[in-house]
Amino acid sequence: MANGPWLFPIVDDWQKQPGWTGKRPATVEDCEGVLTRAAQAVTVCLGSTPERTIVSDAAIVTGPAMTHRIWRTPSHALVLGPHADNGPYGYLTHLQLSLTPLACAPDLPPAHDTDALNRWITAHVDW
Repeated sequence: MANGPWLFPIVDDWQKQPGWTGKRPATVEDCEGVLTRAAQAVTVCLGSTPERTIVSDAAIVTGPAMTHRIWRTPSHALVLGPHADNGPYGYLTHLQLSLTPLACAPDLPPAHDTDALNRWITAHVDW
């Protein structure tokens, strides 16, 4: 990676902070493992499994396709999955849990409508 010499030390500093971890090199399978463990934690906390599970595509995030999971509470949407870096780097993919008021778009599209689900996810996680 051409940007590695200047970017890796920054990422190494992030990894020293509480709650941050990293692995280099990381595979898609490594990232999916992180997402699976996080989904288990959210499921335990909320007491319910995700309402929708969908594999991301370029409409949601650049980089490899990974799994998004969606839960809803009476007032909020929780979306767990990959998210593009909107910062200066632009080519990083973050794995994140987003919490957004459902007023943003309360109705969850049907599972078979992947285009609508992609738009719904983007509306709830893109900042």
